Amino acid sequence: MREIIESGFKVIVPNETSFRLCENPVYRSLSGLGLKEMDIGWWDNAKSKLLFFELKGIDIWRQFDRKKDIAHAYLVKSLKGKVTDVLLMMAALWVGTDTGKAFKESLPDHVQKYHGDGSLKLIFLIDTPISRKSLLAPVKDAINKELAGRVRLFGVRHVTLVDFDTANRMGLPVTREG
Repeated sequence: MREIIESGFKVIVPNETSFRLCENPVYRSLSGLGLKEMDIGWWDNAKSKLLFFELKGIDIWRQFDRKKDIAHAYLVKSLKGKVTDVLLMMAALWVGTDTGKAFKESLPDHVQKYHGDGSLKLIFLIDTPISRKSLLAPVKDAINKELAGRVRLFGVRHVTLVDFDTANRMGLPVTREG
């Protein structure tokens, strides 16, 4: 099993079906060019889905305390960029560009082809105190509004944005670290 600790969370996924784009040599060569990634990717055999997972710690809420409108806009922009870039990387891999072929070398077999509409899930887990849960819905609505066309090109109905409790109810392999 692969254990990933990030932003106050621990995610445990099967080593043979999981990956981190940040560890991919091709991604590393491109990341300085404004390309973003999500924290974890893995093929869920039980659900026949490729999942991408981004973890955001509780620190994100400090921005909301300073300037709520600016923090909301920043979070939407950041998450939108991550989804867009991950979809672009996967498209390059799936259509077989030279760069996409190089990406394949360090990714699990099941990830190396597009499995059809409904086979991709993009999840953002934001550590959210009870007092801030009402702020998640506007961010989720804004993200999905801005990304609707992009994700539907890949057979994804919407981006999932959840707090820790919801992630647990969904059966996601995440616990709190520490």
